[in-house]
Amino acid sequence: MSSPYRRLVAYGRLAAIPVVLVAAVIVGVAGASAHSAATAAISPAELAQLKAFVAKAQTAPVWHAPGASVDAKTALAGKKIVTFPISSEIDACNLKGQQGYVDAEAKALGATVIPLNTTAGPPSWQANLSTALTDKANAVVMLCGPAASAVGPQLQALASAHIPVVDGNYNQIGGNAAFPLTNLSAESGVDTAGGVTTDLAQALVNLNGQPAHILFLNSPQVAQYSGATNALKSAIAKWCPKTCTIEKEEDFGTQDWGSAKEQQAIATDLQGDSKINAVIVTFDGMSDVIVSVVQRAAASHPGLKLYAWGGGIAEIQTVQKNPIFAGDSGPDERWDAYNQLDQVIRLLAGKPAAPVGKEIAPNMYFTKSNAATFYNGNNYSDKAYGNGAFIKDFLKLWEVTK
Repeated sequence: MSSPYRRLVAYGRLAAIPVVLVAAVIVGVAGASAHSAATAAISPAELAQLKAFVAKAQTAPVWHAPGASVDAKTALAGKKIVTFPISSEIDACNLKGQQGYVDAEAKALGATVIPLNTTAGPPSWQANLSTALTDKANAVVMLCGPAASAVGPQLQALASAHIPVVDGNYNQIGGNAAFPLTNLSAESGVDTAGGVTTDLAQALVNLNGQPAHILFLNSPQVAQYSGATNALKSAIAKWCPKTCTIEKEEDFGTQDWGSAKEQQAIATDLQGDSKINAVIVTFDGMSDVIVSVVQRAAASHPGLKLYAWGGGIAEIQTVQKNPIFAGDSGPDERWDAYNQLDQVIRLLAGKPAAPVGKEIAPNMYFTKSNAATFYNGNNYSDKAYGNGAFIKDFLKLWEVTK
């Protein structure tokens, strides 16, 4: 992606893998492969289980119908839909990504689509929602999770006018007080928490079962902030509670993603703690600027590698080319878009919205072995996600094809 910003929300559930704990004995600074069995965080059998867990995360996810079938062409015929992303600078969200896919399919199904830009954060969101009200839109799609708390009056006005608003990739199961659902008609989700969990599994695999000592990067300005932290802590509790550690968590506001401030903070953290052997990043937008920082620190941090979530083109290309960036997971942009359009179709058909837990674009995990399947030139590819099989499934669900 061209922007330092990436996907902004998620939902996830931890996979349970039984763990037999082995007491950790620190034997000095040495490569993970040189450690004795007594220092292992997990047993050889459990290491094999984690390898299988990561391998499964690299296979194409299965599509599940989020709800009952609905006649999309009847629901959208003659309807006007306003769409806009959290930021028009984010390729995952704008007309190159989700917004473009939503718009194209909605038009094909008979809707009139008004795509709006976002250039100034919340003020743009507010203006776009006011435009939707003035233009008497039938529905609004906000892509990549603008916070409802920042557009409360506008959402109230749309609700009073009976204009449904779908917020895509917005919240996490269990909610987040900073990201309320007030006057939102529906949402869709992605599995950031699951991606962070897979990052830890891959780190333990790469460390050959030795303890992971983690520098964790997160952002409190996005909805799944607490969900990502809780996911990582829960995975540690399941797999290596007495040996793995979060050495430090660094929280960055979105304005600092990809900045010199972030780069310097990570360099200082790595210089100050030689135990760190895994940098886990909740959002791709924070990963690009620190690749070289992590690479420079690798000589003094045995086993050190970088892991992230987001599924950005640039990041997964780096995973393919640079061994220091060892893993990145993310959903397919078109799958994301179709989840959001599915919610619009249901609402305009007079049906209840699907629960967000059913409208999830699932992760695939990418390492050097399969990174090339994620993109085609400079575009996202559906190849890794079953060659677009889920699109055919949605069209059947919407009674477009049989």
